Amino acid sequence: ANKSEMIANEAYHFIGDVEVKSDSYFLAADDIEVFTSDNSTQAKGNVRFQDDTYLITGDLLSAKKVDGELIAKATNANYQDISVGPGGANGYTEIISKTPTSVFLTDATYSLCPVNKNDWLIDADSIELNLERNRGIADKATVVFYGVPIFYLPKYSWVLEGRGSGFLTPDYDNYKEASQTERSFRVRVPYYFNIAPDRDLVFAMSY
Repeated sequence: ANKSEMIANEAYHFIGDVEVKSDSYFLAADDIEVFTSDNSTQAKGNVRFQDDTYLITGDLLSAKKVDGELIAKATNANYQDISVGPGGANGYTEIISKTPTSVFLTDATYSLCPVNKNDWLIDADSIELNLERNRGIADKATVVFYGVPIFYLPKYSWVLEGRGSGFLTPDYDNYKEASQTERSFRVRVPYYFNIAPDRDLVFAMSY
């Protein structure tokens, strides 16, 4: 940090281009306070937090170790799943709570499109990503395609990685028939059914 001070016997204050590193995570911010008495950390201003699976950026973050596991909570944050490379899930959330086995998002979006190029996304009141069970569950979810809400689901569940039943990426086609003067368009939303290891089915809704 540019400046550091001890504010108590077991509390430290770091100011300006602060970076805190350990074997399992990285934290950077404008201002960070570390409390060794309860293994907690408070960070604010241009916060960047990264562990083995997620990258989180935002304005405010608190972290605490409980039974050897780090629990991180950030507000008004952007997040990205970096465990699978550049194509990982990403979005924005008012509140994100991250543990080694789960991620809970409040008033959040979720997309597998490239960062800042969300052709489609899920907008939900809350999203739970269970990393152990490999399942995502969204409450009061709306699927948005090119900024237009397509449909609403009170509860929606999907597989985070690998094969599993769920919606595939929608596609949009704009074309003109030779016999017509006006252009036409088509929107297609496919749903994939993982019936068995050697059987599957795709059902598509088209307009």
